[in-house]
Amino acid sequence: MIVVLYNMTFSESSTIKSLNKLLTSNNFPEIKRVWLFDNSQHANEPENLDERFLYYHSSKNVGLAQAYNYALKQRGEETEWLVTLDQDTTLTNEYLVELITASHNLPQTVAAIAPIIKDNEQQISPVRSDTLRPLHTELPKKGQTYSQDIMVINSAAALRTSFLNEIGGYNVEFPLDYLDHWLSWRIFTEKKQIKILLHELQHQLSVLDYANQMNFSRYQAIIQAEKCYYSLYDKKLFSQYRRQLLLRGCKQLLTGKFNYGKMTFKFLFSGGNNGNKGTKAN
Repeated sequence: MIVVLYNMTFSESSTIKSLNKLLTSNNFPEIKRVWLFDNSQHANEPENLDERFLYYHSSKNVGLAQAYNYALKQRGEETEWLVTLDQDTTLTNEYLVELITASHNLPQTVAAIAPIIKDNEQQISPVRSDTLRPLHTELPKKGQTYSQDIMVINSAAALRTSFLNEIGGYNVEFPLDYLDHWLSWRIFTEKKQIKILLHELQHQLSVLDYANQMNFSRYQAIIQAEKCYYSLYDKKLFSQYRRQLLLRGCKQLLTGKFNYGKMTFKFLFSGGNNGNKGTKAN
């Protein structure tokens, strides 16, 4: 397992608090180690955690892809699955029990296992990936195995390590945003499957709270990642994505978000500062 931290201490993380409680009370010997990969500016060594927690502080904020690749390289030879976790997902005993049971019984065609993830009552994972408005269409169902057209977020997803090694690990073109889109897309292009568990978890998704969580630099990072994804990888949606950018930019200008609107149109017409930085599809 790996938990990635940013500007949050281990004692503030709902993921670490819930996981530590589960490990100390129910043991779960199948979980051999839990890496805490800290992207924060200052190191904050954890205390009073289960002995399986291992701490690593990065000298700079490298995002998710490099952190996950670090855990992939550090894993033991016996490790068949890598569970990736954000800092603000509340884990449950039922989730771990079902995940561990499923990991022993699924065919090799299944490359990923993921629970239903909700932000309050809104299901945010899995969602359909064949549309640009995934929250406005019929959502994928729990307990199903999918071979196409869904996306699962990184947090609480378990990835088969043999598959990750086959594809060269996580794509560092997506250090944070759209890494989950790319990975789900890559699973299906390799003719693999994603298993959705029955149990649900709660997770706070910052991009849903546009007013309080979004700032200009964050928006620039998101639009750069989505442009890269739709222009180099999921190309079948690229024309729809360009139309969406046009509508989004017009709405931003009309509502007084001029800097955001200018940035959107820059990416629409010229790729932005690094909108076309990718040169090949991994």
